[in-house]
Amino acid sequence: MNLLKPTIVSLALMGTFATFAFAQSESPSLYQDNTLTMTSTSGKVMMMTVADKAMADMMMKGAMPMTKGVMMMMHGGKMYIVHDRKMPNGKMLSDSMMSK
Repeated sequence: MNLLKPTIVSLALMGTFATFAFAQSESPSLYQDNTLTMTSTSGKVMMMTVADKAMADMMMKGAMPMTKGVMMMMHGGKMYIVHDRKMPNGKMLSDSMMSK
């Protein structure tokens, strides 16, 4: 019984921190490690997981992380990279999207 109370308190604290961490991420991620979105040479947009470690390592050579405010959007059957910019109302595009 002496171990029960500290265990319950520890689990409650872990739950609190896990809830806070999830809230910080805004929403569950569509992407997990080694998830790839690509536009094929025929123009088809597809999403897949790169399971082969050697292939994933090769793909990461020369790869660049997305910078803050960069968005990807599927529109009219094509995938676009949208860079953040100030809109006519003075707000940044990414800030406007995050408030939706």
